[in-house]
Parts: sequence; C-alpha cells; structure tokens
Amino acid sequence: MMRKRLTLALVSGLLLLLPLAGCAAEPVELQAATAENLQSAMLGITEAAAGGDFTEAQSLLTAMQGNLRTAAAAGQVSAERSASIQTAINRVSTDLTVEIEAAAIAAEAAAEAAALAEEQNAKDAAEDARDAEKKAAEDAKDAREECLDDKDRVKAGECN
Repeated sequence: MMRKRLTLALVSGLLLLLPLAGCAAEPVELQAATAENLQSAMLGITEAAAGGDFTEAQSLLTAMQGNLRTAAAAGQVSAERSASIQTAINRVSTDLTVEIEAAAIAAEAAAEAAALAEEQNAKDAAEDARDAEKKAAEDAKDAREECLDDKDRVKAGECN
C-alpha cells in the first residue's frame, strides 16, 4: 500500500514537470533544458524508489532540489513554477522518509530475530552437548559394569 502511494506521489511529481515552455521570447515558467533535466532526475528517483532503494531515491531527490534552486536563481524557472515543483518534492521526500524509516525498523527487527534465533540455536547446541555428555557417561558406566561382571576381564585388568 505504501509503495503504491509512493509511486503515485512520484508520478504526480513527474507530471508537474512535463509541460515545457514554448517560446523563448516570452518569459517562461520552465525552460525546456531545465525541464528535461528535472524530468531526467525524476525518472532516476522513480526508478530507485520502484527498486526499493529509498535512500538512493532520497539522495537523487535532494540533488534535484538543489538543481531546482539553482535553476530558479538563474531565472530558468518562474517562482510560481518553482514553488509548485518544490511542493511535489516535499511530498515525495516525506514519502521516502517514511519508507526509509520503515526499512530501518524492518532491518532492526530482522537483526533482532536473527540474534534471538542464534541465541536459541546456541542454547539448543549446549543442551545437545550436555545430553551427549550424559549419554557418554552412562554408556561408560554400563560398559564398566559389564566388564566387572566378566571375571576373566577383571582378572586380566581390563576394567580399570
């Protein structure tokens, strides 16, 4: 469910970047080259998130945000359009943060489960070793008693 929500957020962010400006003579909301760069960045973010690499997606999103700020400062993106794109970036960033935190919690839980399993395996191995030692002692005792019951073996000194 969370992955579907994240994908929708990424797609909506991508859709905000799609319209390109037409004429260079008029002030543009978003210059074509800047739009292409932002779209390319958004594609990388979407692919990383779809692949489950939310940390990489967050890193790419941060770089995209820096590129947006640089483009806005250079007049390649209007203030209104920059704000709109930034809003989409903020939503995606929030979703990625949630995914990263969820992955960290899942990894921690998996590590804890592995540690508990290892501890249980160690306890089981120790118990098996104690059982084997006890059985070996019983077998040795039985063998000695059997030897002592055989007078010839006792005379031969085999039952020490």
